[in-house]
Amino acid sequence: MRIVGGNHKGRVLKGPPDSAQTRPTSDRVRESLYNILASYITGADFLDLFAGTGAVGLEALSRGAKRLVMVEKDRKMVQIIKHNMTILGEDAEILPRDVYKAITELKNKEDIFDIVFADPPYHLQAASKLCELVEPLLSVGGLFVMEHSANEKIEQDKLENIKSYTYGESVLSLFKRR
Repeated sequence: MRIVGGNHKGRVLKGPPDSAQTRPTSDRVRESLYNILASYITGADFLDLFAGTGAVGLEALSRGAKRLVMVEKDRKMVQIIKHNMTILGEDAEILPRDVYKAITELKNKEDIFDIVFADPPYHLQAASKLCELVEPLLSVGGLFVMEHSANEKIEQDKLENIKSYTYGESVLSLFKRR
């Protein structure tokens, strides 16, 4: 795994252990994601849900995001995120807890983000629920990007559906807060 663009382009990150249940976003999908987000990322407050190794969020910092908050409940993955932050010399807030609890905490603090990214385990089929839950965390015009299985259909009416991009079994769906 590597950073594919920005200040840290080409830097190698530590990946998940072989025994991990984590399915990292591929370099190809991450590069496509940031090509899509290019005009939004500079100066953005970025929230990475189900952060895994932290690669997606750290890529956001590499490309000019102002602030990064990552949510990851697996303690081993949190240690990998910390290691990867050290490799890059970057700083971010890590919330080592369940995503749904973290969303509630952030909402109660009235924390707002310009971009929220979520890549939950595909078997959770969490896309529709997450669209509803993250809406209050988005700035007006803010983007929610969901990576999900091509088999998962998203039914929601909270956010404006912008576009979906398919990469084999993975889909990036973009939504905007009205």
